[in-house]
Amino acid sequence: MNEIEQQEASHYSTINELKSEIQVVSQKEDHSIIKSESIINFDDTLTQIGFGRFQIMQYLVSIILGVMEGAQITIFTLMIPILKKEWDISESIVSLQTSFIFIGFLMGSMLSGQFTDRYGRKLPFIFSSLFTVLICFTTILCTNVYQLLIMRGLMGIFVGFFAPCCVTLLQEITPNNLRGQMTGSVTLSVAIGQLYGFFMASLILDGINGSWRLLTFLGSLPGLVALILSLLYIQESPRYLLLEGKYYDAFQTLKLMIKTNKTTEFNLSIENEHKLVIWSLYMNSIAKKTEHASFKSLLNGDRLQVSLVLWSIWFLLCFAYYGNLMTMPQILYQLKDNQSQLQQLVYACLSDILGAILATLIIDIKGFGRKNSLMIGFIVATAFSFLQLYYYEEYFAILAILQKLFLSMNYIFCYQLTTELYPTKLRTTGLGTAVAIGRLGVILMPWSCMIISQYSIIAPFLLFSIASFLGSIFTCFIPFDTLGKSLDNNN
Repeated sequence: MNEIEQQEASHYSTINELKSEIQVVSQKEDHSIIKSESIINFDDTLTQIGFGRFQIMQYLVSIILGVMEGAQITIFTLMIPILKKEWDISESIVSLQTSFIFIGFLMGSMLSGQFTDRYGRKLPFIFSSLFTVLICFTTILCTNVYQLLIMRGLMGIFVGFFAPCCVTLLQEITPNNLRGQMTGSVTLSVAIGQLYGFFMASLILDGINGSWRLLTFLGSLPGLVALILSLLYIQESPRYLLLEGKYYDAFQTLKLMIKTNKTTEFNLSIENEHKLVIWSLYMNSIAKKTEHASFKSLLNGDRLQVSLVLWSIWFLLCFAYYGNLMTMPQILYQLKDNQSQLQQLVYACLSDILGAILATLIIDIKGFGRKNSLMIGFIVATAFSFLQLYYYEEYFAILAILQKLFLSMNYIFCYQLTTELYPTKLRTTGLGTAVAIGRLGVILMPWSCMIISQYSIIAPFLLFSIASFLGSIFTCFIPFDTLGKSLDNNN
């Protein structure tokens, strides 16, 4: 037996000695035992190790991929009038293209939880990134709308697969006091990517004329950079490894984190390793036997209410947010505001950046937190959507941008709440399913808007107003706010 195998065997040999203590501990109702002398809470360990280069490099990879995703959203939006002219496609084909993307998102999000909660975070992260980048570049070769539909659907699958996996990985390596703030940085990257897409479009496109293929190529380049960096810096979640019983791998990752961050306040001694083993066994012992990566596990016991409420919120949020995003360019075009259309879309993109910054500032403030901030965002978005019905001819762009600002903030609050309300073994399954339900809202959105637009070009904003109002109602049924709570103690 070589040295590595001996070290791994020594870690596993402690488990049988610790199980008797775990059986006693797990019977106690006072969960404060997690902070006793015999156990180290993993969140406390992360806090002592601190936030440093280890986390920064993984955030950097995710942020660059977010830039690519944001650029592709912009390119898709700007391509619609170009393809109408170039390929003479109908409005129903445009709606079908949008639905293909979000059907892909739905499928990818559902699959993400099943794979990521069973096989870890690292490999799904890298493989979904690889295929997303390849498909983005392959889109350039499309010669007709049907090829493009297939590529859009495939891209939707892998982008939908990547998002829950990425958010889960980052949440699990981030200290408790920074989780809310750092989530905003990833959302911010998507907004920056949209701005990057608009900047490229301003150089390449002239109204509805220009090369959408060149624009797609330039929008895909950040993904290629991120893919290379992911092979170098993405590591498996040590939290996931601990709860899966892969102690040696978990401790090696924690040691790498300590070394990379140059931590001096925490030493991963044998004693501390054993305490983390006890923590993992304790958390597994109090978890329900049905807690594994399955849809059924999301509906067990008290988790039924949480899941149904979160699914409703995600559905309504995605319907309103993407409805604003997709209909805004078309309404500006119908209002004959061509001269400033691109400029106003840039302002809408900047509103997402401002929204991410504001959400980062308030998400960890007591009294706002996740739940109350989400409710406030929905109420304000409802007001701006409703005002569109009366003042759209004079203030359409301003009201749409303000609505998008608060809905973009709600995206951050929703991601944070969802990841914190589910335990590690269900986290990606819970988030992936919630996001998938949200994508279902986006699939229905273009068809709903197409039907109601026959009565008025501004009528879709009545739907967005109703969706935002219902979102605020459903938020009231979230059982508690997760602000300041340990990641695995909220269930």
